[in-house]
Order: sequence, then structure tokens, then C-alpha cells
Amino acid sequence: MLFNPFKKGAGGRKKPSVGSILEKLVDLEPSSANCSLLKTPEGEESIEDLGRAFIFKHGEKPLVQNKAFYISTPDAIKAGDNESFFKGKDEIIHLWFLHNRIPHTMDCRVMGQITFPNEIRGDLDPRLPTGYAVRPIGVIRKSDKRQFLRYSHKPGHGRMRVYSQVLFDLYISKTDMEFPATGSLPTNISELQLIPHDTDTDLNGQEPADVVKFMKNGLRANTRDGRVVFVGKPHMDEKSNKVSLLEMNKADVLGLETSKEDSRTFYIRKPSNMSSSRDDPYGLGDGDTIVLGFYTRISSDHPTEYYDLISEITRVGTENMTVRTSGDIRKEAGIGAELLDFGVGGVKISASKAFLDYALGEDHEEMPVEDKIQALEGLCYLLNFYPKLRFTLEPEVYEPAVPMKIQILSKIVRTEVKPPKEEEEAVEITGFGMKFYYDPSEYSRDTFTYDRWELIRDFKENKHFREIHNSLNGLIGFLENQTRG
Repeated sequence: MLFNPFKKGAGGRKKPSVGSILEKLVDLEPSSANCSLLKTPEGEESIEDLGRAFIFKHGEKPLVQNKAFYISTPDAIKAGDNESFFKGKDEIIHLWFLHNRIPHTMDCRVMGQITFPNEIRGDLDPRLPTGYAVRPIGVIRKSDKRQFLRYSHKPGHGRMRVYSQVLFDLYISKTDMEFPATGSLPTNISELQLIPHDTDTDLNGQEPADVVKFMKNGLRANTRDGRVVFVGKPHMDEKSNKVSLLEMNKADVLGLETSKEDSRTFYIRKPSNMSSSRDDPYGLGDGDTIVLGFYTRISSDHPTEYYDLISEITRVGTENMTVRTSGDIRKEAGIGAELLDFGVGGVKISASKAFLDYALGEDHEEMPVEDKIQALEGLCYLLNFYPKLRFTLEPEVYEPAVPMKIQILSKIVRTEVKPPKEEEEAVEITGFGMKFYYDPSEYSRDTFTYDRWELIRDFKENKHFREIHNSLNGLIGFLENQTRG
């Protein structure tokens, strides 16, 4: 066999040593991390959330000894939730934490539980007598890059063509939550306040009959397939004691062309997925409260307006339902944003002046661009996606089953800028990459909004965008086969 001295050796780059990985960890100085179990001591694959664990520090730096660093007992283990999955030796765990508000991840092996010597215990943070020694088995990775297939939403952005069958209106609201610069994120959020862009968003105070008239006039402005309401039912699951908003498909609103009466009562078709059994979560009956979502678009140059109307069922007939409202109606309060591309893990949007004014305040022009970026990337934003689905008869089988509104909490992980052409010009912020961070987990029957949110794990995705991703993959395959034929 001839030897070629110019041929690359197998393996390419030299694998980083455990020592160099630990040195990088010390430089990053994380104080805590979110933990997931990847593999049990027996070698069985697992994706179990273990909650947050603190990383022990000594002298303000992570404690590193014997080619290992040390973590506290994860929250879920302390709470007794996942004791059967974690014995404290030979598990493979996945850690992720923030550094300068950018996610970092690493995989480690649990070496065992230890008791800290008395001579260092007084200087430890946190001051706990025991912990777990963990050793890296892979490099520390930045996860701010878009890791999923991206679907173009605007021509000229992304490598793919725009598929008009699945498009979105996107509205963004600021919240009062700020992401920490380093460490872990809370697993659940229960107190979150929105800072609306549009403060004149409801029609409350008007007579219920006037609200019904407003809804009907708005629906009449739509094309025929848009003269519908999307039915949602607040429902408590008896096993988890959690309330969710069950999406019950759309329903035609009756009497739009002929009804002239002024009344708080109106009529809709039964949703297609409604059950005839009251014991079924998707069953509806007299006295049930429902949330009716609808939209109206007055003209092509006027943005679509989205509303929720809180109503009550007063009678269920053979095909139709009688509905009555107290006049509780809410308009979408976020600022409209131009979506450039999207995937199951995040989106890219353009940076308009209106958005920068809203997010930073109208006096942000005087801020250095570095301060603007830091402020923008520290905020938590509520993203409200309104899917616009346009499927013809033949590929209709690929239409995703998604609600009228998809809600996700997100943060900006990348800010794109355009350098000035001349010295006197300022650096221009042109776009943002946003990562999905929290899904809604509990719905309030008092406020008719989601008031609890759950962290999206590293190995999970928003279920609605996963459904859209799968549908688009099927649609693309179908269209490519049509072209070949």
C-alpha cells in the first residue's frame, strides 16, 4: 500500500481534551444550568427533564477538580418527580445555560455523588454539603445558530422558494420579563405582564348588540371562506388539573346576509370536531363558555385585524348553535412584523422603525448600537402567529391542523446590522433572528388568556410548528413529483 503524505488523516481535527473543555467552562462562569437525562446507567436512551441544577463555584469560578466540575441535585430530583430516572452515577446528562444571553450546551457523564471537605465548604456557592461530580464527554456548543430547515416567507430571503399555501401574519408584544445574561432559565413562568403596542384594543363598554353588529360587519368584509369564527373551549383536564384552550375548528356564522336585528345573540354551525357527548372534552352544551376568534380585512392595503369574542352557548341544535355574548371582545394588541423566514425553532424578521420605537422607546436614536442590541436581546417577546392557509383540492391532504392563533414566548438571539456607507451615518439595524423559548401551558378561565408558560426543552419543539414543518415537507414532495410527471 502506497503512503500519501499529503492525504488528510482520518478524524480531521484533534478532539478537544477534557481539560480544555473545563477551562472554557470556567471562562463562561455559569452559575446554573437546565438538565435533561440522555442515557441511564444501563445505557437506555431517555429524554427526561431533570430541572435546574446549580454549578458549584469556589472563589467566584466553577469548581474544577479531578477532570470534573460539580452540580447540585437537579430540581426535579429534589421534588421527587424523576427519582426513578436518576441514581447519581453513570448517567449521561445534557446541560444548557446562557452566557451573554446566548444558549450554550454540553453533554456530561455523572461520576457520582460526593461530600465536600470541610476546608472548602465555607467558600462554596451554593453552600451545600453534597453534590455530583460530572465530566464533559463533548464540547461546549453555541446554539444561537438556526439549526433547522428554514422556509422562506418573503421572496429573496432564504434558499427555498416561498410556498403560498402556508403563510403567516405575525404580531409581537413586549413583556416585562428579561432574560438573564448567564445561567439557567426558569422552567415555568406564572407572572408575565404584556406591554401592548396598541393600547386601544378592545370594544368593551359598548352594548353587546353593538359588538355582535361589529363582528358581523367585519365578517361581511371578508371573502366567503373568511366568514367564520374559530371556536375554542376552556377545559380543565381532571388528571393534571390544568386548564387549556381546546381548539374546536372553525364554524360558519349564520345570518350575515339577511339578519337585520340588533341582538346580543347570533347563530353558528357546529364545529366539525365537536363531540355529541358532554363527557367528551370536545363536547359542547348549554351554558358552556367559548372563545370565538375571528378576523376582518377591510382592503388589501389595510392590515388584517384579529379579535377574540367571549361568548356563551345558550342552545345546541341538530346542526347549529345559538350563542350569546356579554360584549367581552379583545383585539390583537401586538405590533405587526414582517416575517422573512421560519422553522420549527425560530423565525427571522425585518427590523422596522416602528418596531425599534416600540421595543426601545422613541428616544433610542441617541443610544449606541451596542446598547440597542443588548437591550433588544435581553427582552422576552410574545409572538402571535396567525396562519393563512391556502390549499387547493388536490394537495389538501397536506394542510396542517393548526389553530387560528399560535402563541410562543421568544427572544432575539441574533441582530443583523448594515454598516454605514459614510462616516457620519449610523449603523442600521436591519433584522433579527428569534428563537422559540416558551410554550403556553395553562389557560385562565378568568382572564381568557394563557397565564402560565413552560420552557421548550432542547429536544422538543412547538407542536404547531412541528405540524407545519411535517405538512410542508409532504407538500414539497407532492409538488416535486407533479413537476417530474
